[in-house]
Amino acid sequence: MARAMVRPRPLKVLIMGQQESLNTILERHLRQRGYEVRVLLRRGEIDPGSWVGDVLLYDMDGGGEEAMRGREGEKLLQPPRNWPEARFTVIMGSSSVSRDRLEELGVVAFLLKPFDVGRLLRYLSTLQRLVQTSEERGASFISDEQRAEGRRARVLIVDDDIDVAQTIQQSLKAVADYELAVAHDGLEALERCVEWRPHCVVADLIMPWMNGYQMMRCLKRSALPSPPAFVLMSALTPRQLERRPYLREEKSVVYVEKPFFVEHLQAAIEQALQKLAPATRPLA
Repeated sequence: MARAMVRPRPLKVLIMGQQESLNTILERHLRQRGYEVRVLLRRGEIDPGSWVGDVLLYDMDGGGEEAMRGREGEKLLQPPRNWPEARFTVIMGSSSVSRDRLEELGVVAFLLKPFDVGRLLRYLSTLQRLVQTSEERGASFISDEQRAEGRRARVLIVDDDIDVAQTIQQSLKAVADYELAVAHDGLEALERCVEWRPHCVVADLIMPWMNGYQMMRCLKRSALPSPPAFVLMSALTPRQLERRPYLREEKSVVYVEKPFFVEHLQAAIEQALQKLAPATRPLA
């Protein structure tokens, strides 16, 4: 008997900010594309904490004199007391915000104004796939028994430098028996994770659209049955990583300091897969 097609529910998007003109523009664009949208004013009558959505679009700019006084985004980026509940938070603003501050807030993307609406739509399209992805493709864990039977671990390489990504792919192909694929930015990598379900993602820490840490956050909050293992490539030294609490908390991640030998990368991949195994091993 054929299974009935289930129409995916619309992505629930919350818009929160004091600039009503921007709120109206975003609401119109998103509704036209089938998203369920609700606009929350920071100082409105509605309690923001009572709303739940898939994505929160938070405008960090204040209105009037407040926006004019803010020389740094850090001064304006003060979350409200009742922060709406959402899987993913995307922040918008006319001033830059430090990477550390964004990581502390747990956001998955920052859009510097003015931005092309098409850029926002690509984020939302990818996040929608993460929320509505089917769980029928199986877990990301590959057991020792499967490896012994010839099943190869799937490794996704993510780097915005095309030459670097290609070099890593060719180098790993020469020393290890992995199934390999390549993506060149964070959003493309998330799309490949939905379609291909890699066992391990080898990603540059700093990339356009979405950095390696934001990719991990998206995958952990997605509907995937289990996120892949992660190896992050970074020019940051171990001491620099230790000074970043949001990086120290990621116990399941293996870091590789650039530049590195391919043997070191292969060892890091195997280490990451072993860290992932206990958390995703199927129950008997």
